[in-house]
Amino acid sequence: MSEITPWKPEAHILIHQALGKAGEEAGELATILFRCLIQGLDASEPVSGMPNRKALFDEIADVLAATQWLRDLIGDEFDQARFDRKLAGFRRWQAMLEEDAGHGHCDICAKPIQADDICSTDIELGICHAACLEGSPTVDLETGEPTAGKIDTYRYGDIASPAGNTEGGAHV
Repeated sequence: MSEITPWKPEAHILIHQALGKAGEEAGELATILFRCLIQGLDASEPVSGMPNRKALFDEIADVLAATQWLRDLIGDEFDQARFDRKLAGFRRWQAMLEEDAGHGHCDICAKPIQADDICSTDIELGICHAACLEGSPTVDLETGEPTAGKIDTYRYGDIASPAGNTEGGAHV
């Protein structure tokens, strides 16, 4: 029994290069995906200062270009039905995760926000559990001035766009 599996590289130079380039671009995409997981999608690369979101979409564009070049060279055998099934599966998975976790989390307590939770909107943090914001100062959303008024609260499952609510106050 052989310790290795002998093989030879792709002989066609253009296909060889396109395969290598697609692999390289996929690796760069994997790197930025992990950076977004570790640092956050809206953070920036510490040395260059490039926003992670921009780097992510740059790498997605590079992968799409490299795979299209490869498809052009080797003959396009793209399986649209498989693509559609896979995308439908991802969307079912997303719906399951959203149902289990609400549609986000509270940036103060880090717990998921469920449809029945009573929430309030913080100007900097966005939607949070109202109880987590108790005692925080409030401001008038139109003027930005501090107010002694009571903060608006709502059942998370009933909202359409709490950020669009300009009546009442919000936490700062």
